[in-house]
Amino acid sequence: MYADCQKQAQTTQESAACLQAEFARQDAALNLAWKAALARLPAATHTPLLKAQRKWIAARDPFCQAESDGGGTIAPVEYVDCRVELTIRRTMWLENLH
Repeated sequence: MYADCQKQAQTTQESAACLQAEFARQDAALNLAWKAALARLPAATHTPLLKAQRKWIAARDPFCQAESDGGGTIAPVEYVDCRVELTIRRTMWLENLH
């Protein structure tokens, strides 16, 4: 999906659109990993995990904005790419919680 989209992308806008679609897929995977983590972890861990997840979400976008600042016309691609990467990492982290 993403690789095919990127192969066809010829402009920065098209590359950003590919990444936006990939972000939507990765965000959905994150939500599934979140639900699975809550289902397998003890109830006592849910509140601290929810607080941590909210902090992570609140920090992700500003971090990616700072990472892409100064990127010129490629900044939108860098921003969404950062969001995709961090979301994949967070999904993996949630999947490995026991």
